[in-house]
Amino acid sequence: MSRYLWYIERNEKWRGVKPERHVLDRFNEAYTIIYDSDDHIPDPDAIAQFAMAADKGDYDLIYCDEDVVRDHERMRPYFKPGYSPENERSLGYISGMIAVKKGREEDALYSFERDKVCHIEKALYHRRRERAVPDRAEADPFFDKFHGKISVILLSKDNPDMLSRCVKTVRASLLTDDCELILVDNGSEDGARRRYEEICAELGISYYYEPSDFNYSELNNYGASKAHGDILIFMNDDIEVPGSEKGVLERLASRASADDAGAVGIKLLYPKEDRIQHCGIALLHTGPSHKLQGYRDDVYYYGYSDHDINALAVTGACLAVRRDRFDSIGGFDVKLPVAYNDVDLCMRLYEKGYNNVCMNSHHLIHYEGATRKDDRKNREAYERLKRERVYFISKHGDIVDAGDSYLNKNLSPYSLDFDINLPYEWELAGMSDVNVMYRKAKNKKRLHGSLDSIEYHLSDAYGNEDFYEALGWVFREGRGKLAPCIVLECDGKRYAAEAFPMRRADVGDVFPKFKKSADSGFIARIPAGEMKRLGIKGEVTAYPALSSRSGKIYKGDEECQKKIEI
Repeated sequence: MSRYLWYIERNEKWRGVKPERHVLDRFNEAYTIIYDSDDHIPDPDAIAQFAMAADKGDYDLIYCDEDVVRDHERMRPYFKPGYSPENERSLGYISGMIAVKKGREEDALYSFERDKVCHIEKALYHRRRERAVPDRAEADPFFDKFHGKISVILLSKDNPDMLSRCVKTVRASLLTDDCELILVDNGSEDGARRRYEEICAELGISYYYEPSDFNYSELNNYGASKAHGDILIFMNDDIEVPGSEKGVLERLASRASADDAGAVGIKLLYPKEDRIQHCGIALLHTGPSHKLQGYRDDVYYYGYSDHDINALAVTGACLAVRRDRFDSIGGFDVKLPVAYNDVDLCMRLYEKGYNNVCMNSHHLIHYEGATRKDDRKNREAYERLKRERVYFISKHGDIVDAGDSYLNKNLSPYSLDFDINLPYEWELAGMSDVNVMYRKAKNKKRLHGSLDSIEYHLSDAYGNEDFYEALGWVFREGRGKLAPCIVLECDGKRYAAEAFPMRRADVGDVFPKFKKSADSGFIARIPAGEMKRLGIKGEVTAYPALSSRSGKIYKGDEECQKKIEI
């Protein structure tokens, strides 16, 4: 059974539910149903689902998800985002089956109010052929409408060569003369400061030297206070504008000047690699995350990665916003000095009713991490990061609880890709708190296994708790249903941590005689807090094992073991 058919079996329990007759009558009286084309297979429950959705609110537009039917089998679902005017402009994503309030049939589908649009997160439209992704349009509907001043605000300290490269590429890309560049330096050494002064004089940059501890929000707010532009563009000094992106800052500014615009970001690629660093931030299970980060730059999920889209947030590495809107929400929150400040700004704009945009039709190069070390490798900075997360969630608890409106509930909140929301057991589980005593197994020679790795992971800025992750494989010859586990031996005591199966085709190739070998892989994620609670510390021996329903543990020989320091 395919993953999607498995999903349908588990999630379409609503099939066959019918509305009251008066609900259906009201719907038919108030709405016009429009189909994208005749090349579809009607869904027997579609009208009923639309009518029941319409009955729950006063909507002007209702749309649904879709899939493809081929050889009588449903496949290739398109689980669409919540109402996204930018996606509609660039991709026409809403089309399929829609219901429009009578009298508004001729209105552009990107012109409706957010609160007057209902998205049914169910595949009720079935195409015979997969939806085509339109070519990326070169025309920008906002480009000719902006004639104001642009202010580019840069933060830099002790990196004059990097700043010089950034600014030179910015200057080379500009089509307008009405653009000012502002540099805020929070305390470079004397030599670097003199070099900054030379660069600023040469390239026409306003230079402000303000020695202080690093606070991204405070420093950018200060830079904004010195700016005269109608549009503010906040930019890292490790950004480079490719020669092919002539006029890209004007495009950012023109989009940010639109009536509905909040923050506007842009696709960022890693240097010398055709890989994505940023193409929109989504609110996943672990917190705000860069969708498709690290993936090869290509066309993903119906144009998400190479067309302009709406996103809950965009990165502050390059972020454009109207000056009046930036001021109206109080700028960046200085209580978020390092993490979440860009996401917080975007979410406050979103809460005001504006639409944040990621301009994935264009790109810049981002030398991410070149100017500041990874806070997760520094315990003090890491603790600060966690405090900032708590504060961030306290500000935006309603959105965090409700979930990202642009991330369909049928898509996995655990994945940077667009996997169907069928989480694996190990994504949801931690360590068992049961102390299991080891009993030697007579048939241990018939057990095969390996603990490939067991590594400590700091929780990241997105909220994962510190944990130890164990990967490996283990199986026993013969019959009997046994579950994988990890055994930890410390000071004469033994503890068992639950592990979850994973497919290991490579093991199956090595042990072709044993049917269970290809399904012998496992993963265990053991929260560090649980290890501390149980008193597991010092030198610990870890090994893969199998456990029976009665609690008996079967382990292999010493070659399976690894010693770690906790």
